[in-house]
Amino acid sequence: MSPASQFEKPRGKEHLDKDFLEELKHKIWSTKGTRFNADSRLKSTAKLSHLCMSLLSVYLIIFGLLTVYKIYNPGENPYSANIIAFTITATSILLLVFSQFENSQNYQLKAKNFHDCALDLADLYNELQNFKTYKKDVSDEEKLNFCSALQKRYQAVLRKFENHSPIDNQIFRCQHSDYYNNPSLFEFKIRSIYFLRYQIIYIISMILPGILLFFMIY
Repeated sequence: MSPASQFEKPRGKEHLDKDFLEELKHKIWSTKGTRFNADSRLKSTAKLSHLCMSLLSVYLIIFGLLTVYKIYNPGENPYSANIIAFTITATSILLLVFSQFENSQNYQLKAKNFHDCALDLADLYNELQNFKTYKKDVSDEEKLNFCSALQKRYQAVLRKFENHSPIDNQIFRCQHSDYYNNPSLFEFKIRSIYFLRYQIIYIISMILPGILLFFMIY
């Protein structure tokens, strides 16, 4: 290995070999994309949460109708009435706790904040791009003053908003695999973690009562 290659940055970190303006550009670009991902994640979670609570409410009504119309055929199973009563009570408690927790998360408000943050960062990124494109012959002092001012504004934007989740940045890396040197199966791993952490609980909550309903009727 040559001495020069020992200091060569791996793919996806080439900006660290360049001047501070390029490094700042990469930070703004990646943070902007990550905050947009956080916005999308929270909006998706809000939709799943709303759908899940709506379906649980529907299941609760259906379980109640089973006892009224005796669709569960109590003659074949003397314990069916007790099972349905227990299921109604359990579903009611689950819906109450679930709705209280989900409403306290304020997904839509957090999503809006992340979206606003990303838009503020987009303004900084566009300003930096304009500076690089149209101001060719600038002194080092002028470049230093511009970088210093932009860095302070970048930090001010970050201080105004809540930090994103690490998964948002990892999704961003998956979206730009042509730039980042992602390990093998990196995207599959991240997408799987995302599904297990943010989606599977809602899917199970929507499917499980339907399965119970099927076995009660048939």
